[in-house]
This record gives sequence, structure tokens and C-alpha cells, in this order.
Amino acid sequence: MTLPKEFEKRMRDILGDDFDAFKKALESSPVRALRVNTIKCSTEEFEKLFEFKHEKLPFADAGYIFECEHIGSHPLHHAGAIYVQEPAAMSPVECVEIEPGMKILDLCASPGGKSTQAASKLCGKGVIVSNEIDTSRVQILAQNIERMGVRGAVVTNTDSATLAHTYKNFFDLVIVDAPCSGEGMMRKNPLAISEWSIENIEMSAMRQKEILENAAGMVKGGGKLLYSTCTFAPEENEMQIADFLTEHSDFHLIPVSDRVQKVTKEGLSEYGGEKMKLCRRFYPHISLGEGQFMALLERDAVPYQDEADINESRRKAKGDRSQKKDSQKRRGTDEADEAVIKEFLIEGLSEEGLLEIERYDLKKKGDGSYSLVADIPLPENEKVIKCAGVIVGSVQKGRVIPHHNFFMAYGNLFKRKIVLSLDTDAEKIKKYLHGESIFTECDNGFAAVLIGSSAVGGAKVSASEAKNYYPKGLRM
Repeated sequence: MTLPKEFEKRMRDILGDDFDAFKKALESSPVRALRVNTIKCSTEEFEKLFEFKHEKLPFADAGYIFECEHIGSHPLHHAGAIYVQEPAAMSPVECVEIEPGMKILDLCASPGGKSTQAASKLCGKGVIVSNEIDTSRVQILAQNIERMGVRGAVVTNTDSATLAHTYKNFFDLVIVDAPCSGEGMMRKNPLAISEWSIENIEMSAMRQKEILENAAGMVKGGGKLLYSTCTFAPEENEMQIADFLTEHSDFHLIPVSDRVQKVTKEGLSEYGGEKMKLCRRFYPHISLGEGQFMALLERDAVPYQDEADINESRRKAKGDRSQKKDSQKRRGTDEADEAVIKEFLIEGLSEEGLLEIERYDLKKKGDGSYSLVADIPLPENEKVIKCAGVIVGSVQKGRVIPHHNFFMAYGNLFKRKIVLSLDTDAEKIKKYLHGESIFTECDNGFAAVLIGSSAVGGAKVSASEAKNYYPKGLRM
């Protein structure tokens, strides 16, 4: 591998005697890793089901190194039981303790690795807003949120300033995996080498500064801001954090988790002082994975203000929803359609499932479909909302046409389930993923199709035949 001379000089200055080991690591093959989606599948079940070689990562409870060709075609991937994710990319979310019930924002979220990783730690309780400014990339983000069965999610397609207007002092955790110069990806992506320049670093640093500025106002008092990049450049890392702290005296650096500390190096104290040692650097010659920088910051408590800001946001959001709902009712058909959707939910979900959906509002979208949405403020401009909550389906001629999203998120809570085994039902799984009907002893009606404990889609059963509802665009 031929590195840019200026980059090599900069890394020699940073690493000193470690540079030769670093360069040697870049010349080796990158490792492949995946993360088990514990929303759908336990690590114990994964280890029994996954027939290929795998080895657990030391810093991520659900992370594994693996060897398997065509992993995207594996049934567990289709079912959202696994997410292919580079090891270093898993490390930022592992820096912070995430508890069920938290409100989280992933500000630069595509393709969705960190969003779905954080969502899995919420254990189905709490909400996550996943934003991506790039219109082409936000579609991939939404698809991964759906595949992984995340329930309390909102996917937006806008800039950080727009979100800052909606969510003042709102989130327990804001994740900023900032767009960067990509130095840490040189081993995997040759473009990171050919496009490297000091100008690119400086341009990235300017963009990061703006994003961080907007992110700061969305962190509630006592909340946390997690900043990460996949670059080694101090201008985008320690210097960025030092400047941020100078301008935001209500934030301070705090230590990351012990498990991440053990596989990373301290931040560079020559760029911002001793406190920068609380930042962490993930190097390919130290741990399995590419390059990553992480900084975990905490905002000081803001007495009284947070609750007032949150309540005002809720009041406005509910007011807007009420006006829209009244307008919809005047059209005459919505109440009847909503009753059909509710009856569908009662008929299709188990008692546990019905209790689960009580935590969400049933809302009608502009396209006529109904979704189960968490009670949080949404941006005023509906065009920036790619999806909110889980789409249940739409009503046509008095009957519900269920959406794939509903099967993926609530499949394990259906009354009727077609549970397939990788060991004994390989042919049925293959047929289902090809879009074919399969034989089942399941009762008539809509049923979720599961591989082990992980919902892969849905079907409508009639006389022992399960008519396939797996979307054409996802079929093998």
C-alpha cells in the first residue's frame, strides 16, 4: 500500500515508534464482522444457528468476527437477526451506557449501524430519531431500520439546523458520527487514499463544527453527546473537541466504558491539554478493525429549562396533530378505516403484543397507510420525515393490506406464527425468500414468518397454504 507522503509524515508524528506496526496492519487484510441484533435474536441463539466460523469481539457483547461468503444472502441477514458492521464502527456506541426508555438522536445515521446498535440496547423501550441529510442514503437507512425490526424509530432526511429547531434540550443521548476525511478507512477503501488532502481535512472540520454546534442544543441537561469519526486527523478529532469545549462551557469530557478503553489508545493531549486523554483512538495495529476516534461529553444539568422546552415541543406537536386529525375526520372515511386497523391489530396480535402497541399512537400518513408512532415531537415540515414508527398497513375495500414493516417489527408478537428452522426447514426458507407459497399447519389468517425467533416477513394462510407477503424487491 502506497500512502500519501504527507499523511505518512503526520502519522509518524502521532504514533512515533508505533508507526511501523500501524503501516504493517494497513497492509494486511481487513477483518469482517457482524453484530447480532438482540431485538430479534439472542447471542446464544445466534451461536447455535450460525454455521460459519465466528469469534466474539472483546468490547461488544453482540459483536463477532466471522468468515462467510455472501453474508447478505444468509437467511439470518434477511430476517434482521444480524447486521454486518466493521468492528471499529461498533466501538462508539459501546462507549456509553444506554438504558431502556432513553430518547436518542443519531444525527448522521446512514446506513444505520449505530442507530440499530443503540436501538437494540433500548430493549424496545424509548425512542430513536435517525437522521441522514443525503437523500440517496436515507433510503438505505430506512430499509435497515425496518429490517432490524426497530419499533420506536423516526427516520428524517434533513440538516442538523432543522432538527435543532424541533428538539431543543430534548435528547438523553445525541450521536454525531460525523462525515470526515476517512483516513481510518484506507485499508478498506482505496478512494480514501486517492482523495486524501489537507484541504479535505480542513473542509471536513468546518462541516463537523457546524454539526456539533447544532447537536449541542439538542442534548438535555445531564444528557450526553457522543462524537466519533473514522479519521486520525487531529483537526477533526481532538482539536474539534477542544474548540467545542471552549465555546460550550456547559459540556465536559467524561470517560468512555472500560471495555472500549481496553482496546483503544488515549486521545492526543498536545491538542487541547490533558483532558483530551479521555478521548479514545481505535487503531488497526492495536485492535481488530479500522480507524476510529471517539469522544464522550456530558452536558451540565439545566434546571427547569429542559422540561419546559420538552413540554412546549410536545404541546405544539400535539396541537398540529389534533388539527390534522380534525381535518381528516371531516373527509368522512378515516374513522371507519381506523376501526378496521384496530380490529386487525386485536385479531392478529397476542395479548403481549396488544400491551406493547399501547405505548404508541396510531396515525394516518399522507399515503393512506397507518403507523404506530412514538409520542414525540416531529419536524413541522412533513417532507423531511422519511418514516415515523412502524407501518401497520393500509385499508382497501374495508380490509387491511399489512405492510412488511409490521411483520418485521411485531412478528414475534403475532398470534399466528410460522416458525422455520435453519436445520430442518432449509427448503421452505429458500422457497419463502424466493417469494413462493409454503405449506403450513398454521391457522387461517395473517401470520408472521420467523426463522428461529427472528421475523423475516409475513404470509396469509388459507387451507394450509401460506401465501407469500415477502416484498418483491427483497427476494432472492
